[in-house]
Amino acid sequence: MAHKDDELTKVAFGISEATASMRSDALRLLEADALLHAEWMAGLATNHAAPDSVLRRVFTLDPRSEAWSLLGRRELSPTAAMAAVAHPDPEVRSILVGNPRLPTEVYGALAEDADPAVRRHMVLVAHTYNVELPTEVVVRLATSPYGGLRSFASELVGLPAKNLLMLAADRDPRVRAAAINTRTWHRLPPSVRAAAEADPDPRVREAFERVTRLVMPPPTTVSAFLTETDEDRRLAAARTAPVDADLAAFLATHEDPYLRERAARNPHVPTPLALRLATDPDPDVRLAVSTRADLTEDQRAAIDYTAPQDRYPVPAWVEEHFDDPDALREIAASSHVMLRRGVTRAPHLPPDVIERLATDEDYYVRAMLCENDHAPHELLVEMLADSERWVLLTSRRNFPRPGLARLADNPNHRLRYAAMRDPHAEPELVERLSHDPNDMVRHHAASHPHLPLPRLVELLGVTAQGMARTAARNHALPYDLMHQLLDVARVER
Repeated sequence: MAHKDDELTKVAFGISEATASMRSDALRLLEADALLHAEWMAGLATNHAAPDSVLRRVFTLDPRSEAWSLLGRRELSPTAAMAAVAHPDPEVRSILVGNPRLPTEVYGALAEDADPAVRRHMVLVAHTYNVELPTEVVVRLATSPYGGLRSFASELVGLPAKNLLMLAADRDPRVRAAAINTRTWHRLPPSVRAAAEADPDPRVREAFERVTRLVMPPPTTVSAFLTETDEDRRLAAARTAPVDADLAAFLATHEDPYLRERAARNPHVPTPLALRLATDPDPDVRLAVSTRADLTEDQRAAIDYTAPQDRYPVPAWVEEHFDDPDALREIAASSHVMLRRGVTRAPHLPPDVIERLATDEDYYVRAMLCENDHAPHELLVEMLADSERWVLLTSRRNFPRPGLARLADNPNHRLRYAAMRDPHAEPELVERLSHDPNDMVRHHAASHPHLPLPRLVELLGVTAQGMARTAARNHALPYDLMHQLLDVARVER
């Protein structure tokens, strides 16, 4: 039923006046529309207001259609996620494993799934993304009869020390090798490290050599730097290591501008030597010098640097002052735009600093401040009109505010979208915006709890652009209507 009469769902579900015969015909047409059923299921599965009774019915189906790909991506309520865990098809449960937004208890249940493939997938995800599984689950994985699971268990968050030692002495050399890594190295006693170095299996010895190479102190002298074979360690040393005077001079005068740029950032390179790079021919080197902590405002101002037209990593020394209100005030008053951009990342900015940054002449200072939880409402609205990340701005804590409804007729669709963030948005306004020419505005209206029920039911019959799915996700959808959708889709109670 890709584009049937807009009144069809209203007739079928008793919203429009109709005869029994008309209602029967409408229901028959809806019952034959498998595409629409899939859209309803996808919406209900991710509707955080759906009760247990609805979700249990939803997850009796096979959700491997295109619409159900949301199962592996969208945030699910704990109830919905546990309903999906109970799905009888292991392929469906495996799709769920890949969802990065699952509650901890769901990860724990999947890690002990009856199907070994699901268990392996879950442990791999937990290992890769540092998912914190319940301790008792981690211990059971570490003592699993399957060597593959024990290998992954060594790097899981929350593994008790005694179990780590057991894995480091495991009968399977693959497990012993996995237990020797940068995450576990500091937890292993000298005797275990020595045993790994002398292990008869080359995989374990290779793991030992790899870790010791990574955890050993970085080179701080010219000779050590020249003999270092790992390029990542060389670059890291150039930027952060406590280099001696000779290595500092070597790096600051090196023909490779990448190394000079690293040296310009290294706080252990003496200030006079770093200032020689203030006139370096490479603009990245000059920019790096200009953001050093040991320069005065006059010294910064004398450097011909170019600020990138984008976000930029916060200088480490600025981040170190995030808990110091006086230091934040001083940095926010700097003439250097990169320092002002960096200070916007502080999680607890003083009100006067927020006020100063909100009126900064630099666009990216204001844009980055909008990503702070304390960004002022007025700035968020101002930046909304042309920000590439405009939808995120509307979700900021200070964005919803009475009065936003005034934007409902604005030519800019982003501002019309924002009008519905007014907590007092009238149902008539939301309904009008559900007919908006812009897809994002229409979808936001379709999911808005103030959307009048007749219009919400009407949208349940519109498959174009996933509108029916969005309508089924609306928290205001009555529970009995949720069940009616499942009845039409012939989902057993």
